[in-house]
Amino acid sequence: MRAKGLAAAAAAVMVLVAGCTGDEPAPRRSEGTPGGGLTLRIVAGSEQKSVIDTIVTPWCESRGHHCVVTLQGSVDQARLLAAGSREHDVYWFASSVFSQLGDEATVLQDVKPMFLTPVVFAGWRSEMQRLGFAGRSDVGIAEILRAVESDRTRVWITNPTQSNSGATVLFGFMNHFAGNGPGTPLSAAQLDSPAVEQGVSRFVAAMDQTPPSTGTLMTECLARPTDCRTLFTYEDLVIEKNQELVRDGREPLVVAYPRGSLAISDAPLGFLPRGDDGDAGRRAAFRELQEHLLTDAGAQAQLRKLGRRPVGGVGLTLDNPDLSVFNPEWGIQATINEQGIQYPAAPVIRAALDRYQTRYRPPVDTFYCLDGSGSMASNEGWNGVRAAGRQIFDQGQAALTFLQTHPQDTTTVGIFTQDLVAGTPWRVDGDNRNALHGLVGRIDAYQPDGGTDMYACLRRAASDLSRLQAADRRRLVVLMTDGRSTGQNRDAAVAALTAVDVPVIAIAFGRDVDAAQLREVATATGGAYVQQDDLVAALRQAAGYK
Repeated sequence: MRAKGLAAAAAAVMVLVAGCTGDEPAPRRSEGTPGGGLTLRIVAGSEQKSVIDTIVTPWCESRGHHCVVTLQGSVDQARLLAAGSREHDVYWFASSVFSQLGDEATVLQDVKPMFLTPVVFAGWRSEMQRLGFAGRSDVGIAEILRAVESDRTRVWITNPTQSNSGATVLFGFMNHFAGNGPGTPLSAAQLDSPAVEQGVSRFVAAMDQTPPSTGTLMTECLARPTDCRTLFTYEDLVIEKNQELVRDGREPLVVAYPRGSLAISDAPLGFLPRGDDGDAGRRAAFRELQEHLLTDAGAQAQLRKLGRRPVGGVGLTLDNPDLSVFNPEWGIQATINEQGIQYPAAPVIRAALDRYQTRYRPPVDTFYCLDGSGSMASNEGWNGVRAAGRQIFDQGQAALTFLQTHPQDTTTVGIFTQDLVAGTPWRVDGDNRNALHGLVGRIDAYQPDGGTDMYACLRRAASDLSRLQAADRRRLVVLMTDGRSTGQNRDAAVAALTAVDVPVIAIAFGRDVDAAQLREVATATGGAYVQQDDLVAALRQAAGYK
């Protein structure tokens, strides 16, 4: 993520982190409901929100069921499933990429794709016209790659290790660099080939922003059209957003389908049994929901209005498409004859995402400013920081969520009260496992005390990061506080950060935090504001901006 392109809106980031969970299970609800229905707990990607709101929730209500829906990122879904969690009854991944990772033990049952949507290269109409892509059905992946690498446009993509849409794009380009046709999946041997490694590294380095969720990507791109000119995303989300843009009298997005490397999302829905007496009832309700989505005429019509393509047709071809939805003026093609790429096996997917973190992505210099004031002890905030530190800095734990440190990263942790705590910041160069684990021990050992002045830490971060300005490196500040900072260093800190063009992910924890102070820093630096009381989720997601 380039500093100039980082997302900066609270709502989008809050939607993402609110769906992320730690290792503790959610409180159980009663399995029965007064109306004779039952409780069905569904975990789904943010990509499915409109389908849930429009189709699933009304269906649940009509049957008297209590459907508890959690929106959660692809990595967290895969992690929960692989860890044996029984927190949810139904898993709804965006595509088979991350469902393969989570379900290597094949614990999900009755898994079926619910609809299809291709991943597209999209941009504002004026931008796609300028690039020469508007009105064409033959835009090849090589043309898109040239536009991206030549800096002719500013491009956003979700972090491939944190979001399915980014992962599908990554595998599409990896197939291209490997010379594979659509029907040939990427092999383990090809991961280490110079053509793939060098090609992917160039491609990722050309991205202006890599937010950790598709929902955040779409919301932020529309909110910041000057910064986000083009992006890789799902066709159905472009259709959804274009309907909003047209209603608001704004310029729509226009899509191009990367010929030669088309990736398709299939939205697999699967049931997870718990092995208790309630399984039969929950499974019956699940199968009824699946049948409703796949065969009910009303549900199918609603899916098509939302821009989803049915799984029962011939490939991606639509019969009698509604041109107000699948609008050719937006570049939408009702008939797509091209075969989608074949995704590799789970071990290759995992290895590719590991390599993204440790080899493909540009190195990042990250400075963490963590509030160590006395209130962080009384409100349990420091316990959250300790838990997050273990997941981010312990490389064994970080690997579970694809947040490993790059061999050329620098990681700096500063703790502040009225000033920087004596002995901090602590800095680790590279990915030395022992040195990074040492950060966990130091954070664990610290005892919160004193007042609050985040600006002292931010000034130090700006000073340290200003000395690290290599063209192939990125820089990031992650700030977390639970209070109001004294203001004597405010102007100098904000000016210093703005001058060095380093974005700040500003995390507000607790009820006593001064949101205005954090929003100011995030906005001034082109960063993001996050209001979140789950510090493990918040700090993990902030780390996902690398």
